[in-house]
Amino acid sequence: MVYNSAAELCEGFGYQPIQVQLTIAIVDKRFGPVRAEAEIAIKPVKSKEYLEVFVEELESEHIFADENGSIYGSFGIDQSIQIYDEVLTTIPFEELIGKENWKEAVDSFIMEEKLKGQLEKVLNNYQFSDMSGKYKFRKICTITELQFLK
Repeated sequence: MVYNSAAELCEGFGYQPIQVQLTIAIVDKRFGPVRAEAEIAIKPVKSKEYLEVFVEELESEHIFADENGSIYGSFGIDQSIQIYDEVLTTIPFEELIGKENWKEAVDSFIMEEKLKGQLEKVLNNYQFSDMSGKYKFRKICTITELQFLK
């Protein structure tokens, strides 16, 4: 099917959400690999004339680490990573309208390596909170494994 206008694209666009399973390495010697699952969705935004590729939901297993008692120590963590409705990238309508291979264009934005990089940016901006909830901080995260689930 070829979309000939923005209105046609917005009305007829359908792309199944993508389920992925991740293994996340957090730079903190207290943690081993952390597993997470995410659902990536793609939807048209008519007013801005692009498709949004976004994390509909990402949730990790529970992460726990006691505080390190020294003044140079780390905050304690007792939570799971939870990210909702976070935009990863956008795809301009002009790359899709009038083209028979629009699905290939969309697929190129959600290839494994691109998705890994985009998800790592989101994870590196994620704010953990200490056990008291008083302090917020970030941790450097890398995705060591990403699998598409069918």
